[in-house]
Amino acid sequence: MAELPGFRLAAWDTPLRVHAHREAGRYHRAGSPPTQYIGLHPLAPWAEYMRHHGLRSRDEVDDRRIRTWAIRVTGPEPVEIAFDDAPDHGLDAYDLVSDDWGACQDLADRLRTDAAAPNVVVVPSAALPGARNVVIFDERVDIPYQWEPVDDVDLPACVVAEEGRPPAGLADLVRHRDDDHAELEAWRSGEPFDLADLRL
Repeated sequence: MAELPGFRLAAWDTPLRVHAHREAGRYHRAGSPPTQYIGLHPLAPWAEYMRHHGLRSRDEVDDRRIRTWAIRVTGPEPVEIAFDDAPDHGLDAYDLVSDDWGACQDLADRLRTDAAAPNVVVVPSAALPGARNVVIFDERVDIPYQWEPVDDVDLPACVVAEEGRPPAGLADLVRHRDDDHAELEAWRSGEPFDLADLRL
C-alpha cells in the first residue's frame, strides 16, 4: 500500500468529496462523480487557489482565511503521468497544464470507465511548476489522522491551520492563466527544473 503526504485547502468540515461536482475542474466535468485533488507540496493548494481566483499579489489574498488540511494519501500505488508520459495517455505534454481542461477531462472519463485503469494518478501542478498533485477518481472520506484505513475509501486527515493565509513569497511562484509554465518550458529544453523552497 502506498502512502504520500498531502495537503488541501477546504473551508468545510471535510477536505474530501463524496458527491458529484456542481462545477467543472481539470479532471472532472460538472456532474462528474467525486474527484479528489490533493497537493503533494505544502504550497500547492494555495497556489492552485490563487490561480483559480486570479489572485496575483499578497494584498489580494490578505483577507482570505482558509482551513488547511494534512492528508495521508493511502491506498493503491498511484500512476504518475509526467510530461514524458503524456502521449501514453492520449495527451500532449502541454495538456497536463493547459488552461483548456478538455483533454484532461477526456482522460478522466476514460480512466473512470475502464475497470483496469488506475483510479489514482499523480500529475504536474498547473499552478505551481515543479509541484505534483494527486487526483483520485472516486469518493473518499476522512478519518482521524493516526488511524489506519480499513479500506481504500478512508483517508486519514487532520486540520493543521484555521483561517490560514499563504506566505508572501508564494505570489511570485504562482503560474496564472496565459502564463508560460516554467517546468514545461524547461522540459522542452531538456533542462532540469527545481521548485525553490520559500525562505521567510
